[in-house]
Amino acid sequence: MTPEQRYLFDVTGYLHIENAVTGDALKAAQAAADRYIHTPLDERPEGFTTRPRDLEPGKGGRYEHGFAFDRSLEAMAVHPETWPLIKEFTFDKPRFVTGTLTLEQHNPARQPTGTNPAGLHCAREGRHWLTRYDIKNNHIYCNDFVAFFYFTDVHPGDGGLIVIPGSHKSQFERPEALLTPGADGIDPEPDDVFTNITPKAGDFVVISELLTHGVLQWKPKDRDRRFLILRYRPQYEGKPSLPEAIINRLSPEVQELVQTASYQHTKDIVKQDVVQLTN
Repeated sequence: MTPEQRYLFDVTGYLHIENAVTGDALKAAQAAADRYIHTPLDERPEGFTTRPRDLEPGKGGRYEHGFAFDRSLEAMAVHPETWPLIKEFTFDKPRFVTGTLTLEQHNPARQPTGTNPAGLHCAREGRHWLTRYDIKNNHIYCNDFVAFFYFTDVHPGDGGLIVIPGSHKSQFERPEALLTPGADGIDPEPDDVFTNITPKAGDFVVISELLTHGVLQWKPKDRDRRFLILRYRPQYEGKPSLPEAIINRLSPEVQELVQTASYQHTKDIVKQDVVQLTN
């Protein structure tokens, strides 16, 4: 990580990395994502399902294990722009947890403003004090973080990802109703305590799971929001969460990255400054 990246992530809890993927690499990833989204359920390889499972192809939702559908997508899990962060945040002991392809479209059946039904949240409300953020020897330690890779543009006013910058360091429990629109809460859409991050296609956004974040309803009727959700934790926390059918599709490098290991073990992939996927 650069000193600028460390400072900005430490202050805000997130990084927006612009133009990480461009040209043919971006076009290949966009095309692969589109193939997954529009492949009929009964024609997909094993392990590639959609939540909810009865959703029609191309109608939005979470497309499970989307990063593994094509090598151009798998490469985003170890991209040169995010790889230094992945290594530093885990003190060179990384584990890739999962990578989901998400498609969001305008849905008039949902409330026109405010957050999605999942609401705003952070890991402190789920994993409690198991999630940590610390600084040691001028390096950041963050044991639960996410990289979002975008296939489409998000413009101001579209909706999408919102965060409370700096909330990854909060030492206080969030009042239950604070982030619920209404008389006792804050409406996240107009309130300037929130930042609506607006990435373009080819950008990454990396956040600590301790950062309070959520999603504003997607407003454009002629465009959708497509992105990968790539999750990471240290190799000595948790167990591999990917099914065998998905792991068998991966390159040897990413197969190693998804495995658990002891604190003392150093994975071969960590010795690489730039990861080249092999077949």
